Amino acid sequence: MNRRDFLGVSAAAMSAGFLIDPRDVLAAPAAGGPGAPANPIDSPPVLQSPATDGMTVAIAVNTLSTVWIEFGTTEKLGDGADDARHGLLPLNGCLHRIRMEGLKPGTTYFYRVAVMPIEFTNAYKIKRGVAAFTEIYSFKTLGTSNAASFCVINDTHENVTTLGGVVDRIAAAKAELTFWNGDIFNDVRSDEQVVANVLRPAGKAYATRAPLCFASGNHDVRGIHARSLERFVDTPRNERFHVIRHGPIAFIVLDTGEDKPDGHEVYAGLNAFAAYREKQRVWLEKAVEQEEVKSAPLRVVIEHIPMWGPGASEDSRKQWAGTLAKAKVSAMICGHTHKFAFTPADGDHGYPQLVGGGPAPEIATVIEGRAEGAKLSLIVRDLTGKEIGNFEVRG
Repeated sequence: MNRRDFLGVSAAAMSAGFLIDPRDVLAAPAAGGPGAPANPIDSPPVLQSPATDGMTVAIAVNTLSTVWIEFGTTEKLGDGADDARHGLLPLNGCLHRIRMEGLKPGTTYFYRVAVMPIEFTNAYKIKRGVAAFTEIYSFKTLGTSNAASFCVINDTHENVTTLGGVVDRIAAAKAELTFWNGDIFNDVRSDEQVVANVLRPAGKAYATRAPLCFASGNHDVRGIHARSLERFVDTPRNERFHVIRHGPIAFIVLDTGEDKPDGHEVYAGLNAFAAYREKQRVWLEKAVEQEEVKSAPLRVVIEHIPMWGPGASEDSRKQWAGTLAKAKVSAMICGHTHKFAFTPADGDHGYPQLVGGGPAPEIATVIEGRAEGAKLSLIVRDLTGKEIGNFEVRG
């Protein structure tokens, strides 16, 4: 490869959104050529950012490629999405994220992802390879039924054994949504690390049917690569604080940020979470007045750091507690402390607070929620499936 061709490949790769080492470019096989990966698909699809009218799909790839989704209300599919922007179809060598829009509420859709390898030598020498397809999966858009189910996991901290157990419990629960309530990582360091933990945890599929709903933890904002996490994880409004209305539940997802003050020396002045929590307060005061929240029989807060008890976020409590009390929250589900705990409603807060376990397999938990009308059942299980807590909440 001469210098001109190398510069063309290098520029293309960087503009596609991933970092490369020149030695990797010189040694990399051409897409579809000798030594190229037999299958460009490097993870199962991961559904994200569910809505009544849309769904995002993320998938990892192992070669420069473009991608599209085929979907429909039957296994014949028939519709498609390609995420073209500014007249350009996607081109990336690490992951793709595509949004399906214009969907119908409470409707089952079938879909598969197509990945087309691209050999990009320079701007005037581009070749397509042979497309690879995932199997056909299905999902259901958010709806207005009287029942809903969900799972909450937290603080997996890259523990492969725990990730495998958690994924198995999610499959057993067969819930409609999965909330990953913070601290997926110890700190965010590389694309491959994010792929391994978010798109194929423990090498398993976990969100091909029930979408991932991400709530950020304090470890998820640490590390040299933390600012790139949003490339892999889609959230409503592209914000980490939002409302997801599903059936009788309005989920209020909040981002508690870091667990130390912004001025702490370890952050080198790069954090601004106090202002970020205040921004969320302004948003929250308006959000709880919206019809999708006010009309919900149940209002469940999902946030990483608890607002009450050991390890609580005092600033989060200062900013949000009053508004949540007025909104008559039904329950709050947290993580962070690595210790399962249940705090019933009391004089300080008129709703129970449930905290999930930690990263070691023996203390990890999966919280299963099932709602029917204004009644919410919360069952906490360890990784063997043993029930270690069972609580009923009324809206």
